[in-house]
Amino acid sequence: MSELHAKLDCLFGGLEALYQIRTGVRVGDHLLPIEPPDGALESLWLREDEGTGTMELGLSLATETLTHLGRHSLDDALADEALGLTLPVLEGLSHLAYAAEAARCERPISGLELETQAEVDKLAICVLHRWPPKRSTYRELVDRLYYRFELTRVGEQLRDRYTTANRLAACFAERLRPQIEAQRLGEFRRALRAFWMASMAGKRALSHGG
Repeated sequence: MSELHAKLDCLFGGLEALYQIRTGVRVGDHLLPIEPPDGALESLWLREDEGTGTMELGLSLATETLTHLGRHSLDDALADEALGLTLPVLEGLSHLAYAAEAARCERPISGLELETQAEVDKLAICVLHRWPPKRSTYRELVDRLYYRFELTRVGEQLRDRYTTANRLAACFAERLRPQIEAQRLGEFRRALRAFWMASMAGKRALSHGG
């Protein structure tokens, strides 16, 4: 296994451990040797095998993001100054984990659900890696993830999906703030797991305090 694949599996395994799932996925087996379309930095590919009816998953990560991760330790890659090219990797791994688990459970999911979960997962990974975070650093991280970002050139439908997912994740991040400030790790993890397990309607309710 290459050092890069080991880092990807480590991050992916962190998601599995957090959400107490076993997808059976090794990231390297699903990494596609193609660039994501339309200038994106990551892209999930899904295809149903017509013969077996099984879902085939592929993850495409831009060369610059893979090179970035390969050059940095995980500690350095998750530091503030390196997050720009690390976040697409975290989003891609979230997509892969969520889609794989949904396929295993034979549960349909929407593109909005996939994106909303990824927005929350990148926060989760960053916070848990820095635990216990200071009050000011959490505010700065939330601002970085959900308020200071730029969308690449996408169509109107995808733009609506991304901005909706971003808004819901930002609201959920605010609801997590009391657990962060009180450094209640167990409650923080349980809240993240509840969000992961929820349907899209449930994610909306959790984001808005329902």
